[in-house]
Amino acid sequence: MEIANNFEYLLSDYPKPKIVRSSKTPFRINVLRVGFQTLGKMFPKTGAELAFKLFTTPNTKANHKVSDPILEKARIFEFMYGKFLLKGYEWGEGDKVVLLVHGWRSRGTALRSFVPGLVKQGYRVVAFDGPAHGDSPGKRTTLPQFSGAVKAIIRHIGGAEGIITHSFGGASTVFALKDKEDQILIDKLVLIASPSSLEYMADHFLGYIKAPDAIIAKFYKILENRIGISLTEAQVSKFNDDIQVNSTLLVHDKKDDAVPFSEAESVFKEWDNTRLLATDGYGHFQLMKNPDVVERVVGFFGKAKK
Repeated sequence: MEIANNFEYLLSDYPKPKIVRSSKTPFRINVLRVGFQTLGKMFPKTGAELAFKLFTTPNTKANHKVSDPILEKARIFEFMYGKFLLKGYEWGEGDKVVLLVHGWRSRGTALRSFVPGLVKQGYRVVAFDGPAHGDSPGKRTTLPQFSGAVKAIIRHIGGAEGIITHSFGGASTVFALKDKEDQILIDKLVLIASPSSLEYMADHFLGYIKAPDAIIAKFYKILENRIGISLTEAQVSKFNDDIQVNSTLLVHDKKDDAVPFSEAESVFKEWDNTRLLATDGYGHFQLMKNPDVVERVVGFFGKAKK
């Protein structure tokens, strides 16, 4: 373990995942790429609308293949968000609440590794399946919609002492916290493998489908119209003065190939009262299962105050 200036490099004996990637591009992706090349030449507006639809559609819904004691102890509830009845989960009996916010194509219970430690420290832990995710309804969702769901669950539970997020859930949570009309006060925030730039997420997606320039330009206009701000401003690193958070812990793996480590570094450089915990070799998902990471995150919260 190395700690300097609120930066910690975690040395862990927890086994690192063996990542095997195929060099072959799936057939359906090749078909999509050819289709977007054609649309870009003939109907770029239609191509941009289709690209945005794909960008906002989780192509799979996470589910549990097997059960475990944490899942079985969850108290399940529902809460309203707009016209949707979203699914929620709860553990513990404490007065202070820690909210778990999952990432894209995931579900609230994916962060359950943090539940036992937090409950032991006296917290009540709440999670939820975001719109179009897990057991909640919907086929598509956007950053503003997901952020709205974060605000809805916080209102439903009467506020939160802290929030632990993963990936897209981190960006969505920060966008929720920066809402000046509905200011939310949070003592401690954890951003695990979270992107800072919405533009990065869009560029990554457009590069994957090999969208031509004619589609990209129109896609960005659609995206900016839906989120209400320009992509150059839609950066978590710029929101330090817009949110009410006492302290933040960033957790990111240096070999994360979904959200690069530089995204965490950009937030670390700009935010006050922020610590950065770096791992090496656990990728985008497995770092949440690393017991050393779990211990650091749970320890960040300390015992719940009465």
